[in-house]
Amino acid sequence: MAKKYFYNKVHNTRKTVINIIIIGVCIIGVIICFLIVTNLDVKSNEKQNTYYLKPGVTIEVNEKYTNEIFLSKIEDNVDLDLIEVKYPSNFDITTPGNYDLILTINKKNYDMPMTIVDTTKPELVLKAHTIKDTESYSAKDFVTSCSDNSTKECNITFASGLDEDGNVLDYSSYKEAGTYSIKILATDESGNQNIQETALTIEGTTSKPPVDPEPEQPTVCKYGNGEYDTNEYILTSNITTNGCAISLDLYKDEKTMSELTQIMNSETIKVQKEIENLNLTGTLALSRKINVVLNTSSSGIVGYELIMTVTLTDTNNNVEKITEYKLNNDGSRVYLVNTYNLK
Repeated sequence: MAKKYFYNKVHNTRKTVINIIIIGVCIIGVIICFLIVTNLDVKSNEKQNTYYLKPGVTIEVNEKYTNEIFLSKIEDNVDLDLIEVKYPSNFDITTPGNYDLILTINKKNYDMPMTIVDTTKPELVLKAHTIKDTESYSAKDFVTSCSDNSTKECNITFASGLDEDGNVLDYSSYKEAGTYSIKILATDESGNQNIQETALTIEGTTSKPPVDPEPEQPTVCKYGNGEYDTNEYILTSNITTNGCAISLDLYKDEKTMSELTQIMNSETIKVQKEIENLNLTGTLALSRKINVVLNTSSSGIVGYELIMTVTLTDTNNNVEKITEYKLNNDGSRVYLVNTYNLK
């Protein structure tokens, strides 16, 4: 019987182990290289993304800003969008004050004090203003525009001070035809001021009230003549006849008082319109006081004196006298109080 031979593959165990070791070393080397490169990249990024924060910041009200404002210096590749800002509940960009902000960078929180200030004066633009010598004016009549960085309304007044001759500025004295220098003061809620200068032109009216001829004086007046104490009284309505006073019994006579009634009603409408143009806030009240004017001997009536008074009551029940004046017989005013420079 013939012999059969079986040829088995002989494994070289030593060679296999060496190959496994080589492969393992290569894998470990690749891993080590990856970790080294990654670590270097992380450190590089950490270095490039260093944030140098200021100890605090100060801005103007309503100032526009970005996160760059919080950094003392900025390196390349610093991402400002990675800065998260948390504002306190009372934060108001329109209100000066101190606010405590919190910045979050790479999941770490940093305190950032912010101070909001208002050091900017209002922007005031004026215009010249022209009136008739029978009209009045206010400070706002000269203002084209006034804006403040707080976006809140400007306070407009006449500027106090001295004129070129060293006299105290008194705008209520500007009544005659001519051109006058006017200084307007704009103030914001923080007290910042802006003073500008413009011009007021007063034009004379083309017609003047007719002047009555001097009455012929009689030799004897039944109730005394028409002389009265001009230092105490200003006649609004003169009711003498040829320079003679009338009977004391007629002081309430409707016909005798008709001229005064017309003057009083006309003046009431006029002053109401002037006060409305001032756009004041509060409750306005107008009172009219009539005084009977006797002659110097107190034997007869020579006329009536009219006193107009306007007061303003604010929400705190504080009462301010806006104006008080007497009317002359020709319709002109003699002011006792003239807070807002009515004509």
